[in-house]
Amino acid sequence: LDGNSWAEVHDNASLDVTDAVSVECWVNVTDGSANKMLISKWSPYADDQRSYLLYFTDGEYLRFSISSDGQNSHTVSSSQRHFGAWKHFVATYDKTTLRLYVNGAAENTAAQTAAINVGTFQVEIGRHQGDTSAISSDSIAQPRIYNRALTAEEVARNYNNAKSIYTNS
Repeated sequence: LDGNSWAEVHDNASLDVTDAVSVECWVNVTDGSANKMLISKWSPYADDQRSYLLYFTDGEYLRFSISSDGQNSHTVSSSQRHFGAWKHFVATYDKTTLRLYVNGAAENTAAQTAAINVGTFQVEIGRHQGDTSAISSDSIAQPRIYNRALTAEEVARNYNNAKSIYTNS
């Protein structure tokens, strides 16, 4: 996506994960504006429709959230700001730990043991359900959702396999 659009993936049983998930994408982070959605199966407005969400907070801190009840969230945030270049982001959950990876390296974790709420809303890339104020203005490439938690080795391999496309290394 070029930063001027978003994509919708209609609800599908393969996206209704409860025990483990990984979301992955490359993003050309251009500025520090707030509330930019990357990959979302989440609605801020509908009860019981929050599942998983990868997004930027104010100042380009990366955040990954899951919800066990469709309303409240369990979150891990990045420890640093991320803007100014293409970055590879991966968030995983294995029913014990939320993990964030940036450019193939682990950045932060948070303990969590809740099941992920299924919900009935579709997955959206570049925004979240019904919120036109949260559309990402950044380019997003190679978005992926896995119904399992990628290992650290798999995350590093995915980064290394595509970094020459998005970086100068």
